[in-house]
Amino acid sequence: MMSFWRLAFRNLGRNRKRNFATGSAMAFGFAGILLLTAYAYRAKNYLRVYTVYVVHTGHLIVFPKNGFEKFAFEPEKFSLSAAEQEKILGLLKADPAVERFERQIHGQGLVGNGCVSLPFMARGYEPEVDHALREHPQVKLWMPKFRYLLQGRGLEAYPPELGALLLSRGLSSALGKTRLHDQFPESAPVSLPDCEHPKEQAAKDSNVQLLSGAWAGNLSAVDGEVVGLFTTGVQETDSSAIMGSVELLQKLFSTDRVAQIAVWLKNPDTLEASRAKLAAQLGEDFEVLRWNEERLSPYYVGTVNFLDTLIRAGGLVLSTIIALSVLNSATMTVLERSQEVGMYRSMGFRRRHIRQLYVQESLLLSFFSLLCGGILGIVAIRLINAADILYHPPGVAGGLYLILVLPAGQAIGAGTFILLLALLATLFAVSTRLRQTPADLLGGTLR
Repeated sequence: MMSFWRLAFRNLGRNRKRNFATGSAMAFGFAGILLLTAYAYRAKNYLRVYTVYVVHTGHLIVFPKNGFEKFAFEPEKFSLSAAEQEKILGLLKADPAVERFERQIHGQGLVGNGCVSLPFMARGYEPEVDHALREHPQVKLWMPKFRYLLQGRGLEAYPPELGALLLSRGLSSALGKTRLHDQFPESAPVSLPDCEHPKEQAAKDSNVQLLSGAWAGNLSAVDGEVVGLFTTGVQETDSSAIMGSVELLQKLFSTDRVAQIAVWLKNPDTLEASRAKLAAQLGEDFEVLRWNEERLSPYYVGTVNFLDTLIRAGGLVLSTIIALSVLNSATMTVLERSQEVGMYRSMGFRRRHIRQLYVQESLLLSFFSLLCGGILGIVAIRLINAADILYHPPGVAGGLYLILVLPAGQAIGAGTFILLLALLATLFAVSTRLRQTPADLLGGTLR
């Protein structure tokens, strides 16, 4: 066996240019697959963390029956009452698989600065939970450069009676509310409107007025203080979003009800088991959705499906190039060495011995090429990550930093697949030639 390996290694030096070309195709193809894999892996985890933690979707969300579809039309009817909230929260507190949970409320209306009013979409969260999610290890790991809170402090830093609000970046600019609550003295009065100069007027204080329809049908209004600016990460919502506490929005909508309750699990791998358990405990009057269902997270599901298609298409192209390169090289090598193969056959070597020799040559070339390709791919990933490249995908506010993360398991799997592909291509080329008789091989016929 050792003599076969030594012979296979020496044979690689007989066609150096061809082997270099074939090895280069394998190395660059493998490096390309690693780059695609690293991009898709990081992008999927970025989207997962953004969906689950940044926008407070949670791993599970509890709605009243038909609440997901009909809440926008009849919020008073298709929302969770105080008694229902107490029941759900009691079950969640007793469940050891639950990391944290949060009551949530959302709605729309008009926000004004005393002179100008603009439409808003508001989401009410629990300030302590919002702070915990911003500091969550998963957010730190997969979104280290994402600045969710652009200016100011979070809602948890202010007493409930203040009416603290976070404005999205675009809405803050449109209203002229560029200065925050902490930038004014505590005794600073709210200035009287001077609508001849609305921008200057708006910058004199951090007060805004929210107007909306109460869930019971009448109009309702509350005052709010702008304590921070944030970004939703999505262009279409970055110019109209407001974040406040659940209590503030309940006051605005004149209700003690909430739209839903989000649940975060300690171990996301137990997602389906936890969903089934909670759904069974709550009964038919409630609906428990998973975070990755398409109707709940269409942006996440659609983007992940696109990334999977991209990886399959790119991997198929690169794999085809590698397979054809190996097949062409092996075919040319076997044709040139037909008389040598015939001599081996006449000396008593069986077909399996000849196949073994060529397979060992292919293994040596493939291992060296994959090693070079792996090093090239890792170096490229490190250089890209160090370059701090900011790119702007469609619909993403502020752009994203191009960061690649290579999963070891998928990298090993890709290398193993390419190795098997090269071996199959070599076996096909060799087996085709070995069907000829030793006399034909020695005579050089049927080339």
